[in-house]
Amino acid sequence: MKKFIVSSLVEFITTLHEMSLNKRSKEPFYFRGESLVHRRPLIASGYRNNQFQSELVKGREDYFREIGHSLDNECKENFMAYSQHHGLPTELLDVTENPLVALYFSCEKDISKNGRIYAIENDSSTFDPLSSKLYDNENDINSITKQMNIAGNFFQESGGKYIKFQNTLFYKQMCDMFNAAIMMDGANRKSPILNSKLKICKYILKAHTKGITETIIHRPYNIEKNKDNIIELANLLDKYSDVSEKEGLENFYSDFKDLKFVKDLKISPDVNTERPDREWLDQLNSKPLMLLFVMAYEIRDNKFPIFPKIIYRPSIIFDRLKNQQGAFIYQMSTEKAMPLNSSNDSFNVNVVANVVQKIDYEYEITIKNKGKILEELDNIGINRKFIYPDPDNIAQYIKEKNRL
Repeated sequence: MKKFIVSSLVEFITTLHEMSLNKRSKEPFYFRGESLVHRRPLIASGYRNNQFQSELVKGREDYFREIGHSLDNECKENFMAYSQHHGLPTELLDVTENPLVALYFSCEKDISKNGRIYAIENDSSTFDPLSSKLYDNENDINSITKQMNIAGNFFQESGGKYIKFQNTLFYKQMCDMFNAAIMMDGANRKSPILNSKLKICKYILKAHTKGITETIIHRPYNIEKNKDNIIELANLLDKYSDVSEKEGLENFYSDFKDLKFVKDLKISPDVNTERPDREWLDQLNSKPLMLLFVMAYEIRDNKFPIFPKIIYRPSIIFDRLKNQQGAFIYQMSTEKAMPLNSSNDSFNVNVVANVVQKIDYEYEITIKNKGKILEELDNIGINRKFIYPDPDNIAQYIKEKNRL
């Protein structure tokens, strides 16, 4: 991650040019402008006071009861985005593809203090399990957290014998991408870069506490349902717990997929059932990768697991979204079982904490001299009446511009 400091529009444009020369993806960056430098940047409004996602859902339900009767179908179908648009805290983080809009947001408030812009990679066109996933349907967005919670519950309660998914778009996408990852595995072995398979392995091994059986399956009574296989898995995690280099991670995965814990696992539904190339797909055996993905979500840790960014472009375009070239990142959260200090740590065995997905970024740009930059932006038409094209804000812009 590279850092810049700018104090004029010209310096900002120069910085953007330098960033474009080193860009990995053909897609434009997503930019996020924040008017203050925060210790924890890129946090959706719903999480800034440490709320649980269930509280945000309840807030939307209360809001809908009050105003739902007055909304058209499009607003109802995009109610999370509608709620965000009208100031209700949600899981959505506003981003834009227009860096000048992000620059305006970084300058519009707290004029005497530095602002900051974050450039977030847009890799949604990359066919990879951990690349960003792009959606325009709110139901698809809402189903992702439910999907992972259902899968995790079945996994825990069966002692790691069974994972049940809902047959959602996200699940189908992940199955296709894990199949593709296995097909590309030979080519990836020659690359020095860690692929998604190895990134997930690395995360699990780093999160695992050596000597702790309850790392993956948390409750002793669930471990008893599959005890021998779980002990075999825990021993393998112990063996590789200090590994972070590519060769060691490849060795871990090779040993992992041969475990009885993996071979005995059942995953439902089988999305390949109706496909004419099923026999060939079955030979690829992406089950170990899907299991690792669920294990990463379930392993005891105090951080959100490795996971794709979820990009949301609502099917309805609000007036502000059009000018702002806006989109949202749907920021995931989950209740994670906390790590144990020892195998006899009975105090923490049932402790969970709400953890929020960290949004990684490629560039950090600190913005100084905000007043001057706002004047320069106004000269090229990026101002309050452009960003907020409603009658009240246009009137306020004219009032301030003409000092009325």
